[in-house]
Amino acid sequence: MRELGIILFIFALNHNIQAQTTKADVCSLNSDEGTGPEADIKIYMYYNAEKDNCYPFRYSGSGGNANRFQTEKQCMRNCSHRAEALFPMNERQACTLPKMAGECVGHYLRYYYSPEHHTCKSFYWSGCVGNGNRFLSLKLCNATCYNAADQGLEDHSDESDVPVGMILGIVFGLIGAIIFIVVIVFAVKNK
Repeated sequence: MRELGIILFIFALNHNIQAQTTKADVCSLNSDEGTGPEADIKIYMYYNAEKDNCYPFRYSGSGGNANRFQTEKQCMRNCSHRAEALFPMNERQACTLPKMAGECVGHYLRYYYSPEHHTCKSFYWSGCVGNGNRFLSLKLCNATCYNAADQGLEDHSDESDVPVGMILGIVFGLIGAIIFIVVIVFAVKNK
């Protein structure tokens, strides 16, 4: 019986070592689009070991390699040592994280929990690099983070919720209107 226990222990140890090696190997692979018709293309995430982040890529539906994940959360959980800090197992803990707009160029409407305002707010996510404080719907954000601010969350009040682009647009619009009025007044005076 003791020999069986030793054999099982060695088997389990070997399996664990192989799993860790396979994980490291998979995460070090470059993204691979695979092959297939244009109609089968889907967007997946791959892990970039150099940047320790996950990025989207087009997958053609067959072939490719195992560095291919359906979500950023799955990608980071499988490959990054920062996974628990960015995508905690307890999803309510993600409500403590600051809003992250990301590094890509997309504009996807998402929701995050604002501890300062005790509410979920909308923001535009770029499509890559973020954290667990990002939800597809306001309903999901509220369901996950309801009363989360009452749990002694960190203060991220240095973040700006002011829409800078809108403010600049209004200011430049007013300046343009004033210049237009001044030009009309001078034109009328000179006649």
